[in-house]
Amino acid sequence: MKKKNYLMWCFSLIIIGAATTILAGSNIIGIELPDIAVRIIGIVDLIALPVLAYTAVKKYQN
Repeated sequence: MKKKNYLMWCFSLIIIGAATTILAGSNIIGIELPDIAVRIIGIVDLIALPVLAYTAVKKYQN
């Protein structure tokens, strides 16, 4: 169970990092992403955030 929580924590952290890098990087470079792409990345980010919070709490409880 610990390994599963650790993997979920890692994947959600990677997803949040990638989404932030894509959105911030495109804004800094000046590339206009389509609105649907920004919304999909935002939804994926919002899904990964509670998973990260849950697994972080479980990880630090043990």
